[in-house]
Amino acid sequence: MRRAVELAKAGDTQMLKFLLDRILPRERAVKVNPPKMKYADDAVEALGSVAEAVSGGQISPGEGAALAAIVNSYARAIDLADLVKRLETVERQLSSVG
Repeated sequence: MRRAVELAKAGDTQMLKFLLDRILPRERAVKVNPPKMKYADDAVEALGSVAEAVSGGQISPGEGAALAAIVNSYARAIDLADLVKRLETVERQLSSVG
């Protein structure tokens, strides 16, 4: 390890890259304050805040894409939960009629 550090300090760029790849975190925590998502439609506003963060240079495009995927997944989960509730309501109504 000491020899690797010595080589990097001496200007060995490949060794420096190797060491930095091992030392530096691959991902970083990002701070974006999207609005609360109570309904799937709220994803539009949340994605807008992600787009603003990318265009403002707060986060990288890759980080924005990852956040957008999370927002989309959460919106689908909200939609699915809503669909299940509606289906249960319809089934209750049908069972009380018959």
